[in-house]
Amino acid sequence: MTDIRPLPSYTRRGVAICVAATVLVSCASDRPADAPDPAPPVAFEEAPPPVGQASPESGAAGPIDTREEIVERSSGGFIGAARTRGTGDSTPGDINLRFDAVDVREFARAVLGDILGVNYLIDPAVSGTVTIQTTRPLRDEELLPLFEQILAANGAALVRDGALYQVVPRETALRQADFVTSRDATGGVRTQVIPLRFIAASEMQRILESVVADPSTLRIDPARNLIIVSGTAAEVQTVQDTIGIFDVDWLRGMSLGLFPLDNVDPVTLEAELTGVLNATAGREGNGLLGGIVRLVPLERLTSLLVVSSTPAGLREVEVWIRRLDQPGESAGQRLYVYPVQNAKAAELAEILGSIFQSRASARAADSTARARGAPTLGGFPGTSIGTVAPGSTPVQIGPRPSSPTPAAPIAAGASAAATRAANESADGLALVDGGLLEIIADDVRNALVILATPEQYRMVEAAVRKLDVVPLQVLIEAKILEVALRDDLSYGVEWFFHNNDINGGEGRSRGTLDLGSAGITGLAPGFAYTIIDTADRVRFALNLLATESDVNILSSPSLMVLDNQTATINVGDEIPVPARQSISNLDPISPTVNEITFRQTGITLSVTPRVSSSGLVTMDIRQEVATAAATTTSNIDAPTIQNRAIESVVAINSGETIVLGGLMQTQQTKNESGVPGLRRIPGIGKLFGSTSNEDSRTELLVLITPRVVRNRDDVRSITDEFRQKLPQLKDLEAKHEPKS
Repeated sequence: MTDIRPLPSYTRRGVAICVAATVLVSCASDRPADAPDPAPPVAFEEAPPPVGQASPESGAAGPIDTREEIVERSSGGFIGAARTRGTGDSTPGDINLRFDAVDVREFARAVLGDILGVNYLIDPAVSGTVTIQTTRPLRDEELLPLFEQILAANGAALVRDGALYQVVPRETALRQADFVTSRDATGGVRTQVIPLRFIAASEMQRILESVVADPSTLRIDPARNLIIVSGTAAEVQTVQDTIGIFDVDWLRGMSLGLFPLDNVDPVTLEAELTGVLNATAGREGNGLLGGIVRLVPLERLTSLLVVSSTPAGLREVEVWIRRLDQPGESAGQRLYVYPVQNAKAAELAEILGSIFQSRASARAADSTARARGAPTLGGFPGTSIGTVAPGSTPVQIGPRPSSPTPAAPIAAGASAAATRAANESADGLALVDGGLLEIIADDVRNALVILATPEQYRMVEAAVRKLDVVPLQVLIEAKILEVALRDDLSYGVEWFFHNNDINGGEGRSRGTLDLGSAGITGLAPGFAYTIIDTADRVRFALNLLATESDVNILSSPSLMVLDNQTATINVGDEIPVPARQSISNLDPISPTVNEITFRQTGITLSVTPRVSSSGLVTMDIRQEVATAAATTTSNIDAPTIQNRAIESVVAINSGETIVLGGLMQTQQTKNESGVPGLRRIPGIGKLFGSTSNEDSRTELLVLITPRVVRNRDDVRSITDEFRQKLPQLKDLEAKHEPKS
């Protein structure tokens, strides 16, 4: 038995434990003294129907409440349980330590060499004295942690390198510490990486700085949310236990409530509720119940969000919300403003007018109003609207009274949707209390201004939310080709495709386009279409045509257009065409007046896509190629416009290509050559010249590929594809890339 004299000593570990306990006590003291019994961790509750609304069980007819009250109560716990430390094994050992003012290096030799019998190395820079006496014999596993605490008190540390134990200054030990990824009870300084789940690394570092003896042993990685700690096994364990207390899902401890409001504006109720709760808590100006409750008004939802750190605080606020959300003296209609995010406010106003009223004719009311000399809003009998600001679209919905009354004038600048939406009488739908419902579209701010009761507004709001969605986009890639018909192509491109079987024998969507009993068949016999599945096969078809004949690419536009909107592109010239000529019959010397109009020529492509949920794209296509040619059929000094047009409705999947063709054109060319002068002598002129007639036939082809763009990834993919197609753009980007 080793017998060495003891003296009492306070270790760094003891100080850390005391500080951690102090932090826990201070955290616990911030909670209210009258905390309620813990509720289940998560529970959703639906509030009973508001006053005046029929419950589902009653079966009574009533307005449908499209909003839902959501309440989530929690246990109110925000920290984890402290790690329980047992009393340990009280079995006495056989090691007694009694050192009185001995050099720390002699103490290290006695412990490492004499008692533990391990290989060791002591740095000459280590210095200090040790005085210690144990009151009971220690076991072997208790000696090493105590030895590390004594070294730490003298600014030294133990580093283990395999079977070698090194006693070095603490700064040196921290630089030489090995990384460990799990709990390790062996001796020596180590560095451990601890990932955090719910708390930010910077916030956890601030907490740990009051727990560890040396804050420099803590480092953080904010990008990966990691804590890196260096120290002995006991010091690292203290940090891990503290992190386990604070790194918890604090949102589970919060109680949340979303309360729809029927009579009071959310901002107004927030101000009133803040005053009430502060007064009841006796903390005027110190926040809601001392910071326990937070209120967030949601004007778009006409609701109030309540966040509370205790279930009792949420229940208190819920009671006061029901008390304050009461109709005032001016109960009835209120003014709401709904900011439209994706659609056009004027279009939504027109749709809502169709939803909430019958579509009856209002011509009689308009005629009556005009007879009285008053401008009308399209015939809303029995109702009147004040003047609307320019750029606003009014819509009225309400019951029809017994006698018509002309509407007040509408200011100039109201959109056409106002007239269309207003040109419908309000015969059908009496909403809730039969009051008038007014909807005005503010085109400048793209918002809906709604005058309605809360019940009416909930119905309108539910409809607007379903209509105001992000529209899809469609990329239209088109190629307009002119193919010279000769040799194997003399019968047309469709016949050539059929005999060469470019679709690989699959019989994929090939045939004549049926446009009705007469349709285009009577105008352009042989008009056909072919769908080609992939871009590779499109290139194959073009290459095949190029080897058999001359292919002239007239245009290759790419258009991005919203779903159900029309995209149009025109490449060409405006040709002057004489429209009228006037000569004065009274004054022979008066000038001749010519009126000239301009006719658009060139290539015009118009496409309107409609996308289904399955990805099928239905397209309204109009393709027109107009060229100017010399007039040979009359003496009119004006060009002849040769026009070839395709107009059709087709449906294909996104990414497929449809080929429209069959519009053929025959051009006759007469060439004369010979000896000047002699070839024009009557009778013998043909001996000195030659005449040739040449007939050429061409066919117009249109290849259209729609690609549905659903998200930003699709947009990025399309942009990258265009970048690959344009090597000049790639060279320009490379030139402007920052040099490292």
